[in-house]
Amino acid sequence: MSIYQELKRYAKDCINDKIPSCQKHKWACKRFLDDCRKAEKNKTYQYIWDEDQAQGIVEWFSYLRHSKGILAGEPIILSIWQKFNLCQLYGWRSKKTGQKRFKKSFTEVGRKNAKSQMEAGVALYEISVQSTANGEVYEYYTAGVKRDQSKIIFNECKLMLRGSPLRPKFKITNAAIEHRKTGSYIKALCKDDGKKGDGSNPAGLILDEYHQHPTTEFYDLGLGASTKEPLLMIITTAGMDLSYPCYTQEYKYTSDILNPHSDVKNEEYLVDICELDAKDDMGDERNWKKANPIRMSYQEGVEKLRGEAKIAKNIPEKMIAFMTKCLNIWVQQKKLSYMDMAKWKACERKQLPIDTTGMEVYVGFDMSSKIDLTSVAFVIPFQTGRYDVYEKEIIGYIIYSHSFIPNEEKLRERVVKDRVPYDAWVQMGYITITNTPIVDQGSVMRYVIDECEKNGWIINTLCVDPANASKLMMDLSDEGYTVEEVFQSYRSLNESTNGFREAVYSGNVYYLPNPVLNYAMGNAVIRANNGLIKIDKDATEKKIDPVDAVLCGYKLALYHEFGQSFIDMIDEFLSEESEQ
Repeated sequence: MSIYQELKRYAKDCINDKIPSCQKHKWACKRFLDDCRKAEKNKTYQYIWDEDQAQGIVEWFSYLRHSKGILAGEPIILSIWQKFNLCQLYGWRSKKTGQKRFKKSFTEVGRKNAKSQMEAGVALYEISVQSTANGEVYEYYTAGVKRDQSKIIFNECKLMLRGSPLRPKFKITNAAIEHRKTGSYIKALCKDDGKKGDGSNPAGLILDEYHQHPTTEFYDLGLGASTKEPLLMIITTAGMDLSYPCYTQEYKYTSDILNPHSDVKNEEYLVDICELDAKDDMGDERNWKKANPIRMSYQEGVEKLRGEAKIAKNIPEKMIAFMTKCLNIWVQQKKLSYMDMAKWKACERKQLPIDTTGMEVYVGFDMSSKIDLTSVAFVIPFQTGRYDVYEKEIIGYIIYSHSFIPNEEKLRERVVKDRVPYDAWVQMGYITITNTPIVDQGSVMRYVIDECEKNGWIINTLCVDPANASKLMMDLSDEGYTVEEVFQSYRSLNESTNGFREAVYSGNVYYLPNPVLNYAMGNAVIRANNGLIKIDKDATEKKIDPVDAVLCGYKLALYHEFGQSFIDMIDEFLSEESEQ
């Protein structure tokens, strides 16, 4: 049986649950089968399957050696799941050029499922076989969040060559693994390399455990390659910080690539995600196979998972690690983190549920950093037409957010300091540069008035922290606006901080995509005092101004009084008549 036929049978078995598989892995299988059909029946399809190339990567791994466990020293025989990923990476080729179809790959799977082995084998293959085929000198880099993490793949390469017939073809030192014939090499990057841009022309870049990376520094290095067949390879488990780019950017994007109902398409990005599904029973060992295609295939691996599950059950503090590392479930764990980012992202909408024209809006301001980021939030309460168990109508809240920064110099400073793309957010329209030494509060207010007029909103109340905006409040009050002070105290903010989070968790908050607001929400942590909470502005250097503005506006929106219904007016009239 050819590898092509073997993978087609495997994909069908996964889709039909003969092999326990999560929804996203099934989508990956469906994507493969769809590609097969197009390659077989559509003469204009731009990709073809090259069986020799697929067989080549399988044979390559057989020359390498297991480095750990009971198989240490034995040739590596790829499992069917490994073949599903690696053979697609090398088997699918451009019909026009014969080069690899995929320029990027993203694989998310539980730990101890041979991630390092796959990455190391690919790196060695690329600097030898691929480098020779293309007549190029390959620079290949491994990047972890710390130098020790970067060295894991590098060291695995050395171990896999131990006892291998391929060993004489490579020169190994502490700093590099070099292919003698081509001069191509593998090096491990350190944290400073990402900041300085070292390794800026890699033929290949391996991002190991990308969920740990707080920025896209290393990811961005992989975008500058000028070789014929560059490869950015990401293999990771799920993580515990849902504000990091692996979750906010790559996991979401790659999930959309797999989703057949999504409009997102990328023919050059290979994706596979092996995780438990949302409603799966974590205690059911059959479900563990979804996140552990290799580890659950042999008895020793099963027993170790059982042991870790038992520990997690008896020691609740261990449960999050078991969920993320063993079951590949993303879980937010940040000290005193304010928001469950998964629940927050569930409130994001491509289109709002109602037309907001003519509705009342509460405007929250965060003017705490006139020489830095300033934010405003528009909070629009509305009646959802749904009722709770007490037959009280549920109120929903629509959120808009916008931020301001004084000048280009301050913008560049924040990009360097925070390592987030403020400059791109300016271009996308989420941040305005006021071109002043400090953020011009008059410009902020003009923006608020213009937005309300453009959208047909009626300003109910302007909600302002008086600490940095006393003059603004006085001027606005003189102009006839209703202005309310929102003090940054526990007593003042506790209700709105708790209430807004409850509204999010209940699915009663709606907002359009906004990366600045999402970034700030992921940064927000709370401080507690005598049972009261508020956002802790001193707990992080990362910006949280948009969140402060939202909570400021929400504090007054929470008490919004909707117009009386006709029935209510009749009841009130009859009540007054009876009293006379």
